[in-house]
Parts: sequence; structure tokens; C-alpha cells
Amino acid sequence: MFSDLAANLGELANILQTILNNDTTQRKQAEVALNELKRSDPNKYTVLMVYILDSQFPTTPEVKSLASVILRRNISTSAVDSSDVNDVANNANLWQRLSDENRDVVKKALIQVLRASSEWPKHLIHKICSLAVEI
Repeated sequence: MFSDLAANLGELANILQTILNNDTTQRKQAEVALNELKRSDPNKYTVLMVYILDSQFPTTPEVKSLASVILRRNISTSAVDSSDVNDVANNANLWQRLSDENRDVVKKALIQVLRASSEWPKHLIHKICSLAVEI
């Protein structure tokens, strides 16, 4: 689907980890990079965010939690991405901007994530369920 999927996932995981950082400058730069990915290729952005949640992808529960919260806000019909509030086009409902093929990929990947999440922390499962409900 996307060339260099593993590299893209690693890069996205690093961006999300940096957003969790206490350094404001680094966090803002990471938010800009994340918003640029969402603006430039919403399909790739969404699929990568869901793949970050996969139990097979080695990252921290905090990064998975952040990915699920950010993606839920992006897909929501009522929430606004506060880190990108001035870009109205990039804040438009992400789900509506996705191709039908990628909507199916996201749905199937989320179902797989939920099936494999029984041993995860409850707060993480709750956030992923909230994302699934939004879809």
C-alpha cells in the first residue's frame, strides 16, 4: 500500500513520542510534522496512525494511547484539532477525506487491534474503543 511502511511507522512513532516530550520546542516541531503529514496525505496518515495501534508494532502504550486520541479527534465530526486550529481545511473531518479503500483498511485494522488488545491496560483499550465508536 505505502512504500517503506516500516520506515514510515517508525518515523510516525518518533513524532508521537516527541509530542509526549516535556520540551515545548520539540513538541511543537513534532506537532507541525504530524499536521503536515495529515495535510499532505490524509489516507497515509490515517492508516499509519491505526497501524501504530497494532499489537505487533513495538512502541509504548503511551504512544499508542496518543495515536488513538489524536486520530479520534481527527475523525470526529464535532472535535477540532487544537494543534492545527487555524488550518480549516486540515481540520475538516478526516474520515470524509479518506478514500473508500482506506476507510475499509482502517475499519479492519481497528477490529484486529481490538481483538488483540485483551491484555493491554484498560485505559488504552477504552481510548481505542472510543476511536472505533467515532468511526
